Amino acid sequence: MKKIINDIKSIPSCNLICILIIIPFFMLLTSFAVDNDFWFTINQGRYVIENGFPIKAINSIHDLDFIYQSWGSGVLFYLIYHYLGNYGIIAFLIIISELLAFFFYKTCMVVSNNKRLSLLLTIMVMILYCTCFFTTRPHIFTTLNMVIMFYLLEKYYHTLNKKYLLFVPLIGLLQINMHGIYFILLLVFMGTYLVDSFKIKIGKIETQNIKKKELIVTFVATLLVGLINPYTYKTIIYGFSSYSSSGTMNNMIIELLAPNFHDTIGRVFILTIIVVNILYFKSHKKISVRHYLLLLGTSYLAFDALKSFWLFLFSSLFPLAYILSKDNELKEHIYSKKYYVTQYLIAFCVIMGIVLNITISSLPDSDKFINYLDIIVTDKQKTKLYTGFADGSYAQWRGYFTYIDPRAEVFLKSNNHKFDILEEYNDLQKLKIDYRDFLNKYQFDYLFISKEDEVLYSLLKIDNMGYEILLEDDNYQLFGIKKAISN
Repeated sequence: MKKIINDIKSIPSCNLICILIIIPFFMLLTSFAVDNDFWFTINQGRYVIENGFPIKAINSIHDLDFIYQSWGSGVLFYLIYHYLGNYGIIAFLIIISELLAFFFYKTCMVVSNNKRLSLLLTIMVMILYCTCFFTTRPHIFTTLNMVIMFYLLEKYYHTLNKKYLLFVPLIGLLQINMHGIYFILLLVFMGTYLVDSFKIKIGKIETQNIKKKELIVTFVATLLVGLINPYTYKTIIYGFSSYSSSGTMNNMIIELLAPNFHDTIGRVFILTIIVVNILYFKSHKKISVRHYLLLLGTSYLAFDALKSFWLFLFSSLFPLAYILSKDNELKEHIYSKKYYVTQYLIAFCVIMGIVLNITISSLPDSDKFINYLDIIVTDKQKTKLYTGFADGSYAQWRGYFTYIDPRAEVFLKSNNHKFDILEEYNDLQKLKIDYRDFLNKYQFDYLFISKEDEVLYSLLKIDNMGYEILLEDDNYQLFGIKKAISN
């Protein structure tokens, strides 16, 4: 703690003000507070506190095997929300953002010792991250763990002081319990540092060839602590069964789609990746193998899926502090007041353009559910409630058992060992299956249907299948089966 306090004191006051004020300001311009996933996150956190670790998907009408690989995040979010409410969540997220900014800035300083560049990169990265990704999801803990790990490993590479490696297994322990699905990825990132410690030379590419014994021990220790979680090895391999086996999930979830030039966010992402790669490969300075590996790996991930762009930001941009600080021509521009101000103005305009193209909201629109759910008079645990993919989370928080919810990977057969419900839901939306057969199969008591997204809204107008409308507005309808209503 004393070392961290001294590090904070070492940051120039103007830089500290930028980190402490500018980052929260941009967070307040975005939909950073909570999203639809928040409700099932805190619902599962509440379940862990009250009942222990689940092995079946909770609040689901299906009997599905379940691994709660982010139980630590759920418990923490639930406790904050339960005792401090929405403002507590907002305050907590701001604290996390400040920690991210601090450790990213310090990592840039380790590789460059250039305060202006480090500050500029920190502001750029944090604004992009907060604008596009910063929500109440477990990945914010992954981001923080990843940045701290890079800081510790870079400090080791630059000082060869093994005390920095002592904390890396602790980061692994936190990761496996806060967001276990990304534990393997942190090991892969750590592996780039391990590769760089060996003596390898291929053309102009040459590793640093430093002491590797401590790195190997740290890597093995981090791998072993990954077993210290409620589901042991199953949590470690959970990501393979979640993302490698479902084309359906990859196609129906927007954040898993590849970025493209059809929207502003996609253009910004693609251009950022291209520019950063050009800066790497046009540099005349020697760049570490580990940094090249991080660049290439995260560039591929970012081109593959929108959700991976934050991995690229935090893994590939801190080495730019070193690359740009060694460019004498650029260095003159950076230290020129004219260019210094211009860079900030350009950065501000670009980010504001992104902000203006994002739908701004503070909390999930849970109010739309309240009147609908209050109409349901049957026993919650005995009620079969149909909701669409995006709407099931809040209903579960209220105690109802739903057909599906945003936990996409839970509804893959590779994970639940029963049935590919996600594919069934997708087939229903595309009318690949008969909706009457679908309704007869599940015998729902109530159906909460989005007029915009759900085909059932139009189909039940043609054949109501024994259901009648209980409540509707411009966006939603609640259908109840007549026998459920009469009971």
